[in-house]
Amino acid sequence: MRHDDMDTRMADAARIVITGMGAVSPYGAGVPALLGGLTEGRSAIRPIEDFDTSGCGCTHGARVPQGSLTALTGSNNLRRAPRGTQFSMLATEEALTMAGYSPSTWEPERVGVFLGTYRAMAEVSQDIWHRIITSEPRFVQPLLFQETVTNAVASALSIRWGWRGTNYAISAGNACGFQVLTLAAQALRAGRADAIIAGTFDLFTTATHFDMDDIGVLSGANVSRPFDTRRDGFIMGEGAAVVVLETLASAKARGAAVLAEVAGLGVAHDGHAFGVHHPEGRGLASAMRQALQAANVSPSAVDYIAAASNSTPSLDKAEVAALRMVMGDAASTVPLSSVKGLMGEAESASDMFNLLACVGAVRGGGLPVQAGTEQPEFELNLVRTSQGHPPVRAALAHSYSFGGNAGAALVRALEPQE
Repeated sequence: MRHDDMDTRMADAARIVITGMGAVSPYGAGVPALLGGLTEGRSAIRPIEDFDTSGCGCTHGARVPQGSLTALTGSNNLRRAPRGTQFSMLATEEALTMAGYSPSTWEPERVGVFLGTYRAMAEVSQDIWHRIITSEPRFVQPLLFQETVTNAVASALSIRWGWRGTNYAISAGNACGFQVLTLAAQALRAGRADAIIAGTFDLFTTATHFDMDDIGVLSGANVSRPFDTRRDGFIMGEGAAVVVLETLASAKARGAAVLAEVAGLGVAHDGHAFGVHHPEGRGLASAMRQALQAANVSPSAVDYIAAASNSTPSLDKAEVAALRMVMGDAASTVPLSSVKGLMGEAESASDMFNLLACVGAVRGGGLPVQAGTEQPEFELNLVRTSQGHPPVRAALAHSYSFGGNAGAALVRALEPQE
């Protein structure tokens, strides 16, 4: 083997790429539905009809349409599974199909599952307590208890496909997605896996919706307005998104189509307070710097930013401060939008929705439109139309949690010769 070929193979073994992606979102099942809704600027926020919101100031949400789950295949056990499992299973099926997966693609011991969630398992706990309170403990199905643990969904995926590699789930507030991607990248570069199914899932329930409303973070106007002077809180969203991650060397070796490269990742924490972001956005600023440095990309070379802002005074202001600190003059010129204006705050699922939006952007699919922001408070280049922008070669996805956890991912298109 020639020396330059060996150098290329070694470099490719350190580069992390996406070969498949899947989603279940308030637009329905599938990545095309998600990206189509975002680039069309079509709101998925609507009145909540499947539980009683009486007594709540906020009566709207971005729910996954019930008809979206009709694509579920397999046993009746899956049809009766908690929604978090159903969402993640459907997203994984789509991602694997896109990646060209078959049982012989990778050795089962070489496939890992890394998932993140904020509190999706609360739905099962809510169901259990409802049955205990309204009837008797003996009417609670024993198998429900195993669905309350954070790693239940990750385990379900490995069981469904027979994977025997590393399997775990983490909870890091709304920033789970970038924590998961960071851990997955480390495992792939260390050679501990050939492929990792990485994703996040979250959903909202009667209890979590009332909880958020009680502490005053939901919009009383029932409108999500990121960066707007009139913003008064967020709208709850939900869903799941999954990507298939490999090294570039692995993808080339099996002739897989590469969707995009995850060229840089950053994770950090405000170290400030719970529920109030640091006024200078220092956690997010640190994560952004890490992602840009890892990708060797200058702020001026970023062509699009998928923002974390969710229509709350604290987060939106802190993110703008971080943008100005890291991006400099480019903070006011780079095209930017927050998908939460269209599909609400889906907590950890929003991380991966942002990542998928960036993948769509670098693949020429258009930019997510900024909705709800009619009176901008900040000088930003908000995306008003999906098309008509310069080609996106590098896109930056953000995440910023209530407790201060922050993350960023730099997504890049591969050049033809790569």
